[in-house]
Amino acid sequence: MMAVNEVAPSDNQSEISIKDIVEFIRDFYKRIIVVGLIGAIVGLAVSIIFGLYTATITLYNYDGLDIPRIRYLQSALPKLEQEHQQKLKNLDDSFLGSEAFWSKSIKPNILVSKADSKDLLDATALNAAGSKISSIQINSKGATQEDAKKRVEKASKFFIDGSTYIELRDLVRGYELKAITIDSGLRKKISSAEVELDYLQKRIKNLNDLKGQFPATTTTLGQVVDAKDSGAKYLPITTQIFAATTDVNNLKESLARYRDEESQNIVYKQFVKQAILLVENNQGEDDLGAKLLNVAGQIEKEIRNNIQLIAVEEIKVSLSTIQTKKLYGLKQAGVIDIENPPHIKYLAMGLLIGLFTGLLLAFALKLTQQGKSA
Repeated sequence: MMAVNEVAPSDNQSEISIKDIVEFIRDFYKRIIVVGLIGAIVGLAVSIIFGLYTATITLYNYDGLDIPRIRYLQSALPKLEQEHQQKLKNLDDSFLGSEAFWSKSIKPNILVSKADSKDLLDATALNAAGSKISSIQINSKGATQEDAKKRVEKASKFFIDGSTYIELRDLVRGYELKAITIDSGLRKKISSAEVELDYLQKRIKNLNDLKGQFPATTTTLGQVVDAKDSGAKYLPITTQIFAATTDVNNLKESLARYRDEESQNIVYKQFVKQAILLVENNQGEDDLGAKLLNVAGQIEKEIRNNIQLIAVEEIKVSLSTIQTKKLYGLKQAGVIDIENPPHIKYLAMGLLIGLFTGLLLAFALKLTQQGKSA
């Protein structure tokens, strides 16, 4: 019992009362406030010295860019700039090769917000509207207003020029794949059609020979027949000749279409052969579209086949569409908006850190004084 009574006072003495807290604050509040003010001053100084200005450009989206295309560009643009850096070594533009920069600096403004979705009951209409981007915001930071402005102007120009280059490069690669696919597919189709045509022509010759041997069996029937049908051999010879001739004519028409497609493919291959060199040697330059149009124009001058002219026109229309979108697709809205560094935010953070540090120092000092008095 005596041991318990001796421990109890010790426990009571170790408890901190409200009176102790008040006395602690009264004794050390000046030190806490001073350290807090020092922290606020340091935070403000850091903001002034190291704080960054933010410049923002808004581009109206007349190009029809959607969310998937934006996401594709956010991953493709830094890779394109990295390729540039390997050749040009332009350190001033190296920030454009950062995937983190493009993921944070591009903000698409969607036509439909979450609040607007309540008014759209049709899910199809909601999805269609929600995927459309009215404008795109591009922002960049800099140590000074001028630096931030220059960086965001570079980012905006590279976004427009780079996206145009990527679209032209993808177009050329698409025609390259199309030429390979057509070439391999047509070869098989033409070979099969020619073999079948040869068999049908031999069949017609044999039927005509048979008709000369049995002229009395040439009465025709008023019906359509497939020459490949198992029962066709029992039909009158004239009917069989008519059916086989029809198949021959159909095959000749198919072969003619294949030849036309093959002729167009020659144009695609000629264009790709020259265009690939331009794409590889003109990464991101303004005149790439004009050079590709010039290639198509030179090919057009060398041909007189209407079928091939259709293929050239298809290429020219695709290139002209991309060039038009570059000129009018993304237009800057208003002037560049520049925000000052968040001085208040840094000051508040410095003040809070300073007060907390002052509190820790005061507590350590209090423990030191208690240790000396003991």
